[in-house]
Amino acid sequence: MKKSCLIVLTIVLISSSLFSQNKITEFKNSLKTSTSEIKDVIPIVNNNNGDIAYFIADAKNVYAYKLNNQFTLQHKLSSEKKRRKFKILIGYSISENGNYTAYLTNKNKNKFLMVNFSFKDKKTTSKEFKLNYSSEKFIQTVSINNKFYLLSTRSGINGLFLYEFDSDGNMKKNNIETLHLSFISKYGKKIKVGDLLTLTYNQNDITKIDETVPNVIEIVADHKKMYIRDNNIIFTFDNNKSLTQALIINLNTLKATSKTFTKPLSKTKDSKKKTNSFIYNDHIFVLASSKEELVLDINNYNSGKIQKKLSIFKDQPITFKNTPIIQEGGFYSNRRELEKTKKFLRKINAGKIGVAARKINKNYQITLGGYTLQQSGGMMMGGMVGGMIGGIAVASIGNATVFFNPIQFSYNASMNTKSTRIECLFNTNFQHINGEIEENVFDKMKENDYSKPIGLTVIKYKDYFIKGTYDKKTKMYILKKYTD
Repeated sequence: MKKSCLIVLTIVLISSSLFSQNKITEFKNSLKTSTSEIKDVIPIVNNNNGDIAYFIADAKNVYAYKLNNQFTLQHKLSSEKKRRKFKILIGYSISENGNYTAYLTNKNKNKFLMVNFSFKDKKTTSKEFKLNYSSEKFIQTVSINNKFYLLSTRSGINGLFLYEFDSDGNMKKNNIETLHLSFISKYGKKIKVGDLLTLTYNQNDITKIDETVPNVIEIVADHKKMYIRDNNIIFTFDNNKSLTQALIINLNTLKATSKTFTKPLSKTKDSKKKTNSFIYNDHIFVLASSKEELVLDINNYNSGKIQKKLSIFKDQPITFKNTPIIQEGGFYSNRRELEKTKKFLRKINAGKIGVAARKINKNYQITLGGYTLQQSGGMMMGGMVGGMIGGIAVASIGNATVFFNPIQFSYNASMNTKSTRIECLFNTNFQHINGEIEENVFDKMKENDYSKPIGLTVIKYKDYFIKGTYDKKTKMYILKKYTD
């Protein structure tokens, strides 16, 4: 008995030691005096100097804490202002004097609010604004180099609008012309950019992709995606099953260009195939699948030239996978392994399919699969839970929306879904190599989620990730470091 107790104690001590080793810092929510529960925590990173501001909100107040790049608490600020009609956090900006501004919108995305937090002056100010035309439709947002941009368009026009915001909250509207570009619809007919961006095809918002993080099937399977690359905004459209179309907007020149990539399985009827794509580094991965076969073309993004073609046939084993066929989610079993290729193809073609790629230790890890939503009693993926910022209600999954925090949105994305996938390893020439698929950084974070964390945040900071959680007993907000 004594020996057993000693073993258990040793394991607990080792686990506690490992668990504490990656702690960066913690700070007390000392401004909070109410007994109301914490609703949300919003982190904003200053990419110029490495400072981080955390906004911790309960039902009545918001408590703002600013840390420097050594994770030392520098400033704190409390606010009680409320604007409950603005429920969705869409982005942020940071001025040169260190003021943080959060941007929010209402449910219909036709009215907007900016909330400025001045740590130096110990006050918050807010201002509402609208788009120039009542018929304008909100598309997406970009926060890059501490500056905030908002994209919109109007149905029936061949162009879009880009709003820039300065440090005082003044906005400048730019017209992005696309008359010289040609796009086609899901049905193969010519379509104007305004319509292409706003037609939903059962998808309400354009998914923002961060290529530097693990992207799960539930994220990459969307047919409209947006990437931020070297001061360029790239929209990809995969509603058409013959072509992947890309719209590129250069934030320096405010000019628009386009690219088109042909999809495989051209002889398969559209009604019998699913398609998608994913951009990573200098490549675009173009996927097409039916119940009979799957083909993945790996193209050079700049030239469009195919560099590798991978195929899966229903009556043959998959020769380039490094894991079993994994099925996760569902009502009866959280994880199963499937043996037959035809089951893999049948499962992924029952819902939405996707492909994701990452470079790990100089090799490429490619994920192929699909998912379906589960109609359970719980919240569906994309459902919104109320939070607060500046005393303002924020709708999000945690603090993550498709507009504000794509990293955490990806971390949370597999809720209430049933996915089927394989993981594959390739060298830089896309030749298959043997090897184990290691846990990614999100897997490591989730291992420590013994219960549902309060105030969970996940951010990318320099070359690693920071996970934050709130301890309501001690009022401490704890930051831990994780790496791939």
